Order: sequence, then structure tokens, then C-alpha cells
Amino acid sequence: MIVVSACAGLANQMFQYAFYLALKDKGLPVLWDQSNYIPNSAALCETVRLQDVFPNVKPDLMPEGHFKMAYWKRRWSFLKRLSGPLTGNWYLLQRDFMYHEDEFDRVRRNCIYIGTWQNEKYFRKISGLVRSTFAFKELTSERNIALAQAMSAGNSVTIHVRKAPDYTGELLFQGTCPDDYYTRALDYVRAHVKDPVFYVFADNPEWVREHFAGFDYQLVDWNPVRGRENYLDMQLMSCAKYNIISNSTYSWWGAWLNPNPEKFVIAPAVWFNPAMPFYNPNEVVPEGWIKL
Repeated sequence: MIVVSACAGLANQMFQYAFYLALKDKGLPVLWDQSNYIPNSAALCETVRLQDVFPNVKPDLMPEGHFKMAYWKRRWSFLKRLSGPLTGNWYLLQRDFMYHEDEFDRVRRNCIYIGTWQNEKYFRKISGLVRSTFAFKELTSERNIALAQAMSAGNSVTIHVRKAPDYTGELLFQGTCPDDYYTRALDYVRAHVKDPVFYVFADNPEWVREHFAGFDYQLVDWNPVRGRENYLDMQLMSCAKYNIISNSTYSWWGAWLNPNPEKFVIAPAVWFNPAMPFYNPNEVVPEGWIKL
């Protein structure tokens, strides 16, 4: 039994599912584990399954009762590593946030991959399949439909801001995406795009109102950031001509799913707190994106 674990929020599960598809592309009988993960009740977005958002997501599910240690906290990682030799249940933990060409060679007869796999290189070979799998449902809100049409018609640039207290309070993200990052990103856009129209998406609109000044933008603040429709801002960001993302896998996917062949994506060069060595260096930002 070969399994990929599903956990965390929508965007991280998208990385995990893309990794799952890459394993299947190699002819492996891979299963998708949705049974072990218990969402954090304080973060409703984590209760949304990929199937609830993307009709083309149709995983082969792992039967319940297997790999019960999959979501034990990191401090119990040594037990997971011992499990393989002792029980035959191999827990293949993500080593770091770099691409490892031999990752698929680690597969065992009875194993589960545990990690986020935030690296395009793992699924770049099947990017077409990943894009079709993550095809959104048709927009239904008249306000969102009108916005998507306006973005498609003009030189639209989306700006994503992730500054809610539950995010900025995490040690992992402290010291990232300062005001200066957005200032430099705006300067780059103005130098390369004629008459850009800016649309701002944020999990903390008040932060935007306090920190963004001196330029015109439309704040898109009517879609939920949690719950079953938490994907709508991601879908709208994918409709723009160009993207400025935050250090968030949510806006990463909004930009990656943007089909505009002329697009550029601006991303922060510092993705994780530089003081946390396990997470740095990393290759979360794909080659070809502009890192500032």
C-alpha cells in the first residue's frame, strides 16, 4: 500500500494531491489518505476537502485504519522512523523544502508520504494534468463574475496580502513580506505594464487600508476566507493578467493556475522566517518567477 497524506489547508492539500498525481503518473498504485487527519476546529478552511472545490479531483481513497501515526506531532518523528524496520509501515517524512530527485525512489511496499511537497518540480512533468484537475467550478455570484470579466479585459494585477493575526503570529512567517516588498513589486509592475489596474485580496483588509497608500486599487473583501467557499479569491486571482503574491501557498496556486501566457508573477524572495534553518533554503518559488 502506497499512500500520500492529506492535511492542512486547501492550498497545501493541492500540493499534496499534485504529488499524489505525480506518483500515479509513474504507474504506482497510490492511495489518498483523508481518514487520519483531524482538522483544527479553529481553522474552518481546513475542513474543506479538495473534492468539495474541484470536480475533477477523484482520488483513490485509503481504507481507514492504516498509518495511524501519520499526523502525530513532529516530536514523535523518531517513532515514525523506527516504524519501518519494526512494523513494516514506512513513514516517509519530507526532508526539507528543496526538490529531491530521488524522492520517488524512496517508495516502499507499505508506505505513506508525509509532507507538503511545496515544489513545482515534483509535478512539472504533468503540469497539464494538474491544471485540468484543479479546474474551478463556474462562478455563480454576479459580483465575482463581473470582477473576473473586468480582470480579463484590462491589464489587471492582483496583489495578495496574508497578514491575519493567526498567520503573522506564527514564528515561521515572522519578518516576511514587509511593506517594502510590496513597494518594490509595484515599482516593477509600473515599469513593465502599461496602465495597470490593481486588485487586492487579503485575509486582513484592515492591514491593507493602513499600509497601502499612494496608488489606486480595488479591495476584494466580500468573499469568505474560511469555509466551503474559501477558494473564490484563489479562483479570481487566477483570472488576472499578472500576479503579486505573498508567502502563501494560497496565492501561489492562484498565480500558478493563471493561464495567461504573457503573465509574470512576483513573489517574495524570503518565504519563511530566515531564523528557522529547517525551512531554509527552500525552492517554493518556481523558476521563472520574479523574486523580490
